[in-house]
Amino acid sequence: MIRQATHEDIPGIAAAHIEGWQAAYGGLVDQGYLDSLTQASREADWRGWLASGESSVWVAAGPDGAVDGFVAYGRTKTPPPGSSNIRPTHSAEIYGLYLRPAIWRQGIGGQLLGRAAQNLREAKQKSLCLWVLDGNERAKAFYEKMGGQRIGKHMVDIGPSHLKEICYGWRDTAGLVP
Repeated sequence: MIRQATHEDIPGIAAAHIEGWQAAYGGLVDQGYLDSLTQASREADWRGWLASGESSVWVAAGPDGAVDGFVAYGRTKTPPPGSSNIRPTHSAEIYGLYLRPAIWRQGIGGQLLGRAAQNLREAKQKSLCLWVLDGNERAKAFYEKMGGQRIGKHMVDIGPSHLKEICYGWRDTAGLVP
């Protein structure tokens, strides 16, 4: 079930976020940094992010109601290279789409991405971008399968690691909407 996140979902969102990072970024991001991620600090982060109202967050919940993954999105915060602040090439950005590894490859990531695209289209935002670590081959393959085009890159610091991120974009998200 895909539904809008509530404050009661914060522990599940935080757990999915940590598990997703540790599984996806092992070997890419400094292992000490990944090991330092804690439930308490990630819950505090999510309380702040949800309270700010800057993003919409939807969760995928299993039959027992537990959070298995989430998508967070909103206005473009990190525009692709060459994008104008006056007329941005992509009006919205996915800030994070993470699933517990146990449910990878079950179509839930596509459902979450589709829900984000649908809600953005309802708000008259038809273009979308997101950033992926260059070595995250699973995520890159997923976004390419979903029709994302590589539109830029930049460097980012995560803990002590200096890494390349690839920007994927959709000029029209109609193909993502279920």
